[in-house]
Amino acid sequence: ISSSSIAGTYYMTAFNSSIPTDLNGDGSASTNQMNETNCFNGSFITLNTNNTFIANSKGLDIVNNGATSVIQCFDEGNFTGTWALSGNQLSITYIDGGIQYTDVATLSGNTIVSTVQNAEVVGTTSGGQPIYLTSNLQIIFTK
Repeated sequence: ISSSSIAGTYYMTAFNSSIPTDLNGDGSASTNQMNETNCFNGSFITLNTNNTFIANSKGLDIVNNGATSVIQCFDEGNFTGTWALSGNQLSITYIDGGIQYTDVATLSGNTIVSTVQNAEVVGTTSGGQPIYLTSNLQIIFTK
């Protein structure tokens, strides 16, 4: 597979958690967090032909708003690094806070699938209060 056939911009199309959440409070929980919040809208990774990438870092956090905690979107802007492909395993390497990380995802056709075990995801209690939950994640980007 040539880097030119892999190159392009992939947009997040699913952020699936093993635990369903009802972040928008509509009474219907979903495992695809993109159905519950717009915080991930526009999330992307662009793989360049020279084995560099640019991606954005969006999501949601729980912030203390005085007496209460609320769910709030964050956008930490773009970050860059390098990518390599071995078989169907896509490795992206970047530096965050002075520490180098390498994340490995699976490239299949026009999709990149990242699987994370025991990750932290924002959810709510039965009373609607925001809490962090431990969940397995499957994040899908589509070109």
